[in-house]
Amino acid sequence: MNFHGEFTTLTRHPNAPQNATGVLNEDGSVSLSWDAVTKAQAYVIHYGNANESDPHEAIFMGYSETPSWTLAATDVPALEAGDKIYLYVQTFNVKGRGANDIEKAAYLNEHELGSAWSDPVILTKTP
Repeated sequence: MNFHGEFTTLTRHPNAPQNATGVLNEDGSVSLSWDAVTKAQAYVIHYGNANESDPHEAIFMGYSETPSWTLAATDVPALEAGDKIYLYVQTFNVKGRGANDIEKAAYLNEHELGSAWSDPVILTKTP
């Protein structure tokens, strides 16, 4: 790739979030945080059903404009003791559009160029 092509890629694609960590809270919710990305306007969180480690099967999305996010217990996929949930964070240089966070995440996913996904945050439900 020539220098011009690399420059275009760097200016259009933000950096992937680093140091993403998470916890399954006692109330059943999930909390994530990661290092803020320079110039990031929004983050989309991708996750799938229990024990789904293939990122292509991370079919659910969340949205945040800060470097943290909480998934309400009622929205967490069913997890039995020992089950794992895999979550990924993606950065965008623009904010999502829509009436709610799901619409905003879907808009970015369909219409904007985001970063590579973070390394997975893998959380295990304990008994």
